[in-house]
Amino acid sequence: MPTDALFHWVVLNQDIPHSVVKAGDRAVIVDRLPATAKQPEPGYVLEVFEQGETLDVISVPTSWVTLLPDVWGQREGASIEAS
Repeated sequence: MPTDALFHWVVLNQDIPHSVVKAGDRAVIVDRLPATAKQPEPGYVLEVFEQGETLDVISVPTSWVTLLPDVWGQREGASIEAS
């Protein structure tokens, strides 16, 4: 994942355990998480939206998402934000 991914939209590649967030949901990267001894893969903190409202805030490994070219707040992301 690029290091400039903050505030990019992503699509979840799998269901998130213990959450209403499912594969195919869209979210915005709000923070980056470094790799640790317990979690060797770096990750992201994501804010997941549904119809413009926050559905959940989750932390996932980077491999669990697909980065989209759209950035939150930019004009070309308006169609994603409304979904």
